[in-house]
Amino acid sequence: MSQVLARTTFRINRLPSLRPSLAPLLVAIVLMALLSLVFVWSRLQAINLEYDIARLETQIRAETEEIKRLKVEAVHLASHERIDLLARKQLGLRMPDASQIVRIE
Repeated sequence: MSQVLARTTFRINRLPSLRPSLAPLLVAIVLMALLSLVFVWSRLQAINLEYDIARLETQIRAETEEIKRLKVEAVHLASHERIDLLARKQLGLRMPDASQIVRIE
């Protein structure tokens, strides 16, 4: 009374697999991640450059003000009245007498 049930096994070697491949999906994810990293990196570089530009502009303004201050000081130090006053008071110089002046022709 034993009945043997025969099972049939089908081999499907010639038909394409219906399961989608994960390789293109993984490649697309990796490419998107790389593009995102490049975008973030470029934005960080742009922000750092903006900070550098702002710092350099501040430094240029400060140096320009220093140049203006030094020009005013140079004009003050080179004034004839100041030099004459220093020569008379500190060095004891005086204007020459008419007899001390010799004209060369």
